[in-house]
Amino acid sequence: MSAAAGLGLLTLIAQVKIAGQTRVLLLDDCPAGLDGFYAPAHNRIGLCRNNHSSDAALKSTLLHEAMHRLQHCRQPELDDHLDNAHRVDALEEEARDLQNWCDEKPGAAADWLRRQLKDQCSDQPN
Repeated sequence: MSAAAGLGLLTLIAQVKIAGQTRVLLLDDCPAGLDGFYAPAHNRIGLCRNNHSSDAALKSTLLHEAMHRLQHCRQPELDDHLDNAHRVDALEEEARDLQNWCDEKPGAAADWLRRQLKDQCSDQPN
């Protein structure tokens, strides 16, 4: 990983933290197969560094998980519906769509998400 890519990842993390009123943790001890997560009850995004091979992959996962933060800001009651498989599938599909956009146009996807987080999460506690 290049220093520039490392700086780019750290910059994106800082932007998501500020705009999304959340914490982002870089973890090195996640179980195999777990790329990242958003924990709404604790308002935390976890990025599993040990399961990624590049900063680009970490950025993609960060945008996916930040989308879940945005979904939670839009609808705080989502916690009550996470046992509904259909609802979870729809949330995951929206996050995957953003992740795919990030793979094609990372700057545009990150800018859009940052604006949405700032608009939707500004009044949320962190």
